[in-house]
Amino acid sequence: MAPNPYFPTTRDLPASRKRQILDCILNLIYPETCSICSVPLARRQDCGICAACWDKAVALKIEPPRCSCCGLPLNNFDKSGEYLCGKCILDLPPYSGARAFGYYTGELSHLIQALKFHGRRNLVGLLAPLLASIFFESWSQADFDLIIPVPLHSKRKRERGYNQSELLARALAARIAMPFSGRTLVRSRSTLPQVGLSDSRRFENVRKAFCCVDPMQIKNKRILLIDDVMTTGATASSAAQTLIDAGCFRVSVLTIARTAL
Repeated sequence: MAPNPYFPTTRDLPASRKRQILDCILNLIYPETCSICSVPLARRQDCGICAACWDKAVALKIEPPRCSCCGLPLNNFDKSGEYLCGKCILDLPPYSGARAFGYYTGELSHLIQALKFHGRRNLVGLLAPLLASIFFESWSQADFDLIIPVPLHSKRKRERGYNQSELLARALAARIAMPFSGRTLVRSRSTLPQVGLSDSRRFENVRKAFCCVDPMQIKNKRILLIDDVMTTGATASSAAQTLIDAGCFRVSVLTIARTAL
């Protein structure tokens, strides 16, 4: 496969003279600090994250070896080989492959939580390029027909004001020139937050929680399912199984981060 392309973030925008003057004015009125370490920031395009914290977030990238199915990082394996983790050997998930940019910890987890719970939609400009870069490590545009986000229940989406996975999926689709659909898969029942639940409770919590409202749109298609975080894979498995039952050919999963179980 060709070398991975670099996808610029908002941090890479050129610092024009006009932009510098505007930043100076804004910093006089609304001084901004890094939301992680609180050091002063000079540029609005940094999205509230200093260069040091951003570098630490990017350094949390998951490198091979990893499970070729669920993407779980593996230790003591050759980096060039293809392996399955013990969990996938015993119980293969319905999706054909899952990948995540990095570990759900430290600065990267802070960025995701800020996007998810604190209204920081501008962080999509930083996180979507990370999705695009990791996408091309395992796949290409020719491998998929459609990008679909993991949906929120309508009640929770009204409370939050947006679905962070939909924002990420839409931004990724624009960057890699792939069709996007945010209405094909819906969450048909409200579920408890997955945080704090045991593995078995997580799978039961999201079992049959999704519905495909337009099966003809995905019939025989290869779907890339987008979410922010993967923990046990319960949500991804339930959503993928719904899409497969509705007639799609294959589902793969891509997230910003995942926990190392």
